[in-house]
Amino acid sequence: MLSSFRRAYSTAVHEAQPLANTLTLIPGGTRGIGLATAKLFARNGSRVVVLGRDQERIKHVLEKELAPIHGNSSSVEHLGFQCDVSNLEDIERTIKELGKVAPVDYMINSAGIARDSLLIAHASQDIENVISTNLMGTIWLNKAVVKGMMRRKRGSIINISSVVGLQGNIGQSVYSASKSAIIGFSKSLSKEVGSRNITVNVIAPGYIDTDMTSSIPEDRKKAIVARTSLGRLGQADDVAEAALFLAQAKFITGQVLVVDGGLSL
Repeated sequence: MLSSFRRAYSTAVHEAQPLANTLTLIPGGTRGIGLATAKLFARNGSRVVVLGRDQERIKHVLEKELAPIHGNSSSVEHLGFQCDVSNLEDIERTIKELGKVAPVDYMINSAGIARDSLLIAHASQDIENVISTNLMGTIWLNKAVVKGMMRRKRGSIINISSVVGLQGNIGQSVYSASKSAIIGFSKSLSKEVGSRNITVNVIAPGYIDTDMTSSIPEDRKKAIVARTSLGRLGQADDVAEAALFLAQAKFITGQVLVVDGGLSL
């Protein structure tokens, strides 16, 4: 069941804030990279809409993460919708309801899952879940959002891929396929909508210290850090900063920005 949570927040939106009077949609915005991006865009003046599967988690993000950002000067209403991005009907209902509120200026699509396994042992249901969430969810979200952007002749879409989508990795053949496909999809879409003043770009993070990487054994984490030029795992804020840059970049489209601390060099 689709549900939305609305909270009125006191927000000091200063004229100098670059994203004032904009709306940013962040699928996967309740955790990790998506949450860091939601908070950064809110701090820069944007009205933020997060999508997630967990109703209680959405409520927590709105009340505990976004509400305290600006203090008590003026009111900006951040939103949250319960939405399974692998479900087309969920996406269509969400975008339709969101359309009653305000047009989407920016979308940072960070919704995604990982189910690692050697292909020969990969459960069929896990394969379907990875492809339906990571790839089909991206396609449906972009299709739904870009329509309004084309009518207004402006907008920016940033899809989150992975360095695994560029290089591959043992035990991640299906995950890699989904993330690699996002790159090809985004490049093609950028050519389709560029004449309407819409940019479409991709961020390919390396190993970022989030819930998704928390299960990696410590010895493997140490090996990853040893191969990383900057000598550490990335933080969600590192990716959020890249998203903020691309959202404001008016003459960059169809590109893949790798944020991996030099891991892929």
